[in-house]
This record gives sequence, C-alpha cells and structure tokens, in this order.
Amino acid sequence: MKKFRISIIGLLLLSSTASKAQNVKEAIQDHHQIRVDKTTLARDEAELKAFDSHSHDFKMAINTKNIGAAKKNQTILLGSMSREISQTEVKIASAKKEVVQSTREIGTDKRENRRNRRQYVGSNDDHRDIARDRRNTRDDIRDKKDDVLDLKELEARLGHQRALFQTIKNISYSDMNKVVKLELHKNILQKFMGTMKADLAETKEELREDKRELGEDRRERRDDRRERREKY
Repeated sequence: MKKFRISIIGLLLLSSTASKAQNVKEAIQDHHQIRVDKTTLARDEAELKAFDSHSHDFKMAINTKNIGAAKKNQTILLGSMSREISQTEVKIASAKKEVVQSTREIGTDKRENRRNRRQYVGSNDDHRDIARDRRNTRDDIRDKKDDVLDLKELEARLGHQRALFQTIKNISYSDMNKVVKLELHKNILQKFMGTMKADLAETKEELREDKRELGEDRRERRDDRRERREKY
C-alpha cells in the first residue's frame, strides 16, 4: 500500500512538472511573439509609406508619358511587391506553426480536464479547478479558430498579390495609351497597397491578440501554482 501511495505521488509530481514546463514554454513564446509583432508593425508601416511614394511617382511618369521615369519606378515597385510576397509566404509558414501550437495547447487542456475529473471528490477546490480548465479550453479553442482564419486570409492575400505583381511586371511601353488605361482603370498599385494595408491591420490585431493571450497564460500559470499548493 505504501509503494502504491508513493507511485501515485510520483505520477502527480511528474504531471505537475510537465505542466509547469509547458507553461514556461508558452510564456517564452508569448513574449517572443509580441516582440516579433512590434518589429513587423514598424517595418510594415515604413514599407507602406515607401510604396505609396513610389506609386505616386510611377503614376506621374505614366501620365506625363515619361518612359524612363516610369521604368525606373516600375523596377522599384516590383522589388517592393516581390518582398511583400516573400513576407506573406513567411507569415503563412508562421501561421501554420501557430495552428499546430494552438492544437497542442488544446491537447494539454484536455489532459488537464481528464486529470481533474479522475481526482474529483466534490470539494470547492475541485469545482474551481474544473471551471478554470473549461475556461482555459474555451480560450484555446477560440485562439485556434482565429489562427485558422488568419491562415486562410493570408493564403488568399498571397494569391492576390502574385496576380497583381504579374500585371505590373508584364507592362509594355510600346503603347503608352494602353499603359495609362491600365493604371487609371484597374488601379493595380492601389489594389496592391490594399493588401499591404490589410496586412498592417492584421499585424496590429495579432499584437492585440498576443497581448491578450499573454494575460490568459499568466492567469493559467497563477491557477496552476495555486493548484499545486493545494495538493502538495
């Protein structure tokens, strides 16, 4: 009987250690992601401003039929568009990782829920633990839904950006009247700027969400510490 009790205590300690390690890992990830969001936000704002300036110069060159200036700005804009496309591809890869991480956190929640149900004896602490775990699970399920939605939006944006890039890349100056018509009626650069603005708005929202998730994870760690004190 004594050996059995020791084994149970050992399992509880191992479970507590694993949970604590997961919480520390999540805290590090939260702080890292917030730093990344802030850096990305500053970069996106600067790139949008520069793209707007070169778009204006390109349109002026087109309207005045200055082929030399138009080609120069076209080259600059294509470089900027290519960079934006690459950044979107990187964000898609990151978004896929976030979906995986969200899935893992939901798995951790489910294990916590099962453990608390096995140890349930009807005390006030048990009721509080179960309510807390259900709240954490709801939060993480919501976060995963947000991550999946973000991934789909990024993939759609990437396709749109690639199509707009090809349109600008294929401009031929053999007939300037056609170029003027293309720019004035299709507003290719304005549409691409629209994707950049959407990306900027998304980065701001991600920063807000990551700060909220940091607060949620802090609450979870605080609850876990209280639970360990109650049990040991």
